[in-house]
Amino acid sequence: MHLPKKWWIGLPVLFGLAYFAQSALTPRIEDDLRAAILLRVAQSPDAIDRPEVRVAGRDVVLAGISLSPDVKTQLLTALGVETPARRMIDATQPLSRATPFVLRLERRGGKATISGNVPPTGARERLRAEIAALGLEVSDSAAYADGAPQSFPELASFAVRRLAELDPASTTMTDATLAVSGEARSAADYDKALAALKASPFGASAVKVDVSPPRVSPYVFSAAARDGVISLSGHLPSNDLRKQVVAMAASVGAGAAVSDAIQLGAGAPAGDFAGALAFAVGELGKLSQGKVAVSDGKIIIEGQGRQNILGETIRADAKARLPSGFEIARLDVMAGPMTPYVFSAQRAGGDVTLTGYAPDEAVRNRLVETARRNFFDAKVVDRLVIAKGAPQNFAEATNHSLAALARLDEGKLAISDSNISLAGVARHQSARAEIAASFADALPQSFRGEAQLSTRIVGSPLVASQCGAALSELLAKSPIVFASDDSAIAAESAPLIDAIAATALRCQGAALEIAAHTDNIGIAEVNLGRSKRRAQAVVERLAKAGVDPFRISAVGYGGERPIASNDTDENRARNRRVEIVVK
Repeated sequence: MHLPKKWWIGLPVLFGLAYFAQSALTPRIEDDLRAAILLRVAQSPDAIDRPEVRVAGRDVVLAGISLSPDVKTQLLTALGVETPARRMIDATQPLSRATPFVLRLERRGGKATISGNVPPTGARERLRAEIAALGLEVSDSAAYADGAPQSFPELASFAVRRLAELDPASTTMTDATLAVSGEARSAADYDKALAALKASPFGASAVKVDVSPPRVSPYVFSAAARDGVISLSGHLPSNDLRKQVVAMAASVGAGAAVSDAIQLGAGAPAGDFAGALAFAVGELGKLSQGKVAVSDGKIIIEGQGRQNILGETIRADAKARLPSGFEIARLDVMAGPMTPYVFSAQRAGGDVTLTGYAPDEAVRNRLVETARRNFFDAKVVDRLVIAKGAPQNFAEATNHSLAALARLDEGKLAISDSNISLAGVARHQSARAEIAASFADALPQSFRGEAQLSTRIVGSPLVASQCGAALSELLAKSPIVFASDDSAIAAESAPLIDAIAATALRCQGAALEIAAHTDNIGIAEVNLGRSKRRAQAVVERLAKAGVDPFRISAVGYGGERPIASNDTDENRARNRRVEIVVK
């Protein structure tokens, strides 16, 4: 084969192709070399932090922070053997020293963060693994630094374990001291965290604690007294306050044993919570049995009072002593045995006011009903309080005394234990004498009564029309009631008869006809006779009161003059009536 004589003419083209081929391959070769070096560096994490690799051809510059000179030297030697690098240039910087050396671990819910400083000894990996073992997502922004205390591994692990008990949580290691703060996830975690912190192997001065119990809502504390035991339950914010409350309960318990089931919890109401507790526990001491509770800012008190303790006693205490921001939400205290045991009824104007005590609700209701029947022309105002300690035969004595007071135009009844006093003004002289003579004698033997009565002066005379109107007004307020189906006037109508007599005494010169009527039930002749006897009974009572018997007469009409049809009990009751006709 014959070669051309000018073969060298193609050499520039060949050299150009080779140059461009090399220029195209060099970046890819450098990238591959950089990637291989970074991979190898990552396999020695204790050698260089934040490594940077710069490649020019096969020359390599390795930068970053040298964590360990010995480990770094071993790494550089391995890179020279395991990679095609021609020359390794060490541009790393020495590890800085942190003064102080600070590591922070924090938890919020299911996430934990690492910040501050970690030593270049595998500590970062151990921390992350320990936190991940708690089921927490880890975010790590810590920087490597020299200067970690010798106790760093133990302190760091101790701090991690507190993240399991607290949420939110914050632990800060500063050199060889550790500060732990946060809120326990539960009462059990709170006890566990406190026990671990108090028993830490690092010394009392090495661990600072600011841990709060779990947050509670609603925030409730209660104390109950029963059968010689005061039982404490609910939540309090600190052990110091818990000890104070236990001591207060023992003090007010009058020898009662104290059962403490209090748990610690955050979230106590704002304000003087300790003062509210002192008030509540103090009021419990006024109950023979019962319960007090502080629920957020509301106070609940219920139970049986001790001697001379009323619900109003406690309400007055609250007004004087309960701190601002707290209020009585419910007060249900049955009065304790009262001494002296008092009851009073005062008649003034159109009202009769009952005050003092009644032994139970049934007696109270009977007393009020008795007063309403007897005081036909007044409104009964009930201010009685249920309280123990009533003397024997209290209800009987009170009923009798109220009946006597009802016959007075004005007056007051006062009972103190077994002593009863009655004072007031009778409607006429005969009534005064009768009340004074019978009041003390009719009381139960265990009671002693005294009456101081006067007589109202007979008013100015009334003309016939005025007399009729006044008598009709009295009978419109209440009918005259008879004790049986015959003619005896019931005791409850004595006040009405007294009032009629007092008015009749003013009707000078007028003749009064007492007309009695019945319904249509029964035999007409029997009803007629019954009505005459009833009218006569009223005449006799008026004559006894001093009304001129020659001016009063009795007439019985039986069922002859009904004012309503006799088709209902109500209408028949209207027909059974006494009328007074002024002539």
